[in-house]
Amino acid sequence: MTTQIDQQVSRLFGRDSVYMLLWAAQLLCAAGFTPVITRLLGTGEMGVVASSIAIMQVLFVFAGSFLATAVQREYERAGGRVNAARILTVAMLIAALVALPAAATIGWWARPLGLAGEGVALRLAVAWAAGSAVTAVSLALLRSQDRLLRFALVSLTQSVLAEAASLAIIAGDRRTGADFLYGRVLAQGAALLLAVLLTRPRAVRLRDLPMVRDAMGFALPLVPAVLGTFVLSTADRLIVQGLMGNDAVARYQVAYNIASAPMLLLAMLYSMWMPRFFAVSGQAERAAVIAAGRDVLYRLMVPLIGGLTIGAPIILRLWAPPSYRMDELAWTVLIVVVTAVPFSSQLAASQALTTQGRTVGIAVATLVAALANVLLNLVLVPRYGLTGSAVATLASYGLLAAFLGHRARLPAAPWLSPVRLGGATFVAVLATAAPTTGWAFWIRALLVVLSVAWFLFILAGLREAPRPPTRRWSRRSSSSEIPRARRAAPRHSAAAAEAGRTARHTLP
Repeated sequence: MTTQIDQQVSRLFGRDSVYMLLWAAQLLCAAGFTPVITRLLGTGEMGVVASSIAIMQVLFVFAGSFLATAVQREYERAGGRVNAARILTVAMLIAALVALPAAATIGWWARPLGLAGEGVALRLAVAWAAGSAVTAVSLALLRSQDRLLRFALVSLTQSVLAEAASLAIIAGDRRTGADFLYGRVLAQGAALLLAVLLTRPRAVRLRDLPMVRDAMGFALPLVPAVLGTFVLSTADRLIVQGLMGNDAVARYQVAYNIASAPMLLLAMLYSMWMPRFFAVSGQAERAAVIAAGRDVLYRLMVPLIGGLTIGAPIILRLWAPPSYRMDELAWTVLIVVVTAVPFSSQLAASQALTTQGRTVGIAVATLVAALANVLLNLVLVPRYGLTGSAVATLASYGLLAAFLGHRARLPAAPWLSPVRLGGATFVAVLATAAPTTGWAFWIRALLVVLSVAWFLFILAGLREAPRPPTRRWSRRSSSSEIPRARRAAPRHSAAAAEAGRTARHTLP
């Protein structure tokens, strides 16, 4: 059993990691553009962009993105290759039904958020949310099909091309938050067109309604769960916007973008792993694979936390001009970076519950944590400013990890994991308190390089899968890996009779 789990974990960090590298490339691209953007946009206009992004992310949840997991679940079933494309059509319809009323009622909800004069930016945010939601479902389908080149084309268009388009627009005389968003929406439209052409959504017929109802029944509880997740990650900016103004939210957005990079990578990695989790047969084996992947991520987070906090003062100076006063946000960055630990734990538990179909429990826990985050922000931000908002984020994710972990009951992590993570956090605190100029600058730079080397060393070892002990085991285990052609009958008993007639289709 141990060898089988090791093989599964190796595959998680094999071809699957290529998809993660695509997301990492997007983050690096966005990071590379950030120093230029912060110098072209003033803090006030950057604050408009940050608030618009937060609104876009909330609308994104309602606009059909929750069907991405349903697509990957359906793809593993008999006839799922076609039915998944029909679910994509449903997602397109939902996106339109959400975007049109949201755009028509901007005058009602913009004023309470302090954005009454930003109608153009908000309309662009609504359009961006609708396009992103449909593209997310398309990318989920391409991931299940293991269409790496097509996946890369769509994802890079909506990220790298979008950053370049926005930068090109604000490089001219028009340097407003709305102009920045124009570039994002134009690139998102191009990505949406590509996604539709590459995935070819199928028409939904009357006889498909039971399948659609089943998919919606699985996915709808994820709406409050995903909404709660976005509230956890974006409510702080909206509260800072309301209590402290555009300048403060711009500073917090830049710091948060840097510090939350590990959480973004973790979220994208677990998203890329979902088709593989659905493909693992047996609840016990699936839980073991998810727990093993979580434990490996704990190991990877040790150099990641240490390296990012050691290098944070250097990055902050490069990322924004002196007017952003980034030197004052070192402790804020530290707290958000450390949040990656409970964030990873709750992700693993959430994925385990999702594969079991227990999505209602995820929704309840996430909404409770989101409410706690809002209340903590309202209490801490007036007293402690941006650092108080970061503390609220850490506490809320800790609460969510504890609740979901209790529900999922995954195998416990090795005792060394908390020791390693505690040591990494201690180093991070020391690094934040240490000087940043003179000789300390060069020591920091060296330690960052060593942290990157350590991270890559761990990652390289994970790609070396153990050899199967016998030839017979190799043939038998071929159904548990994720090959291009299905070698085994579907694992769902209701579809077993149809297995012989089901066409072989691509798997992740």
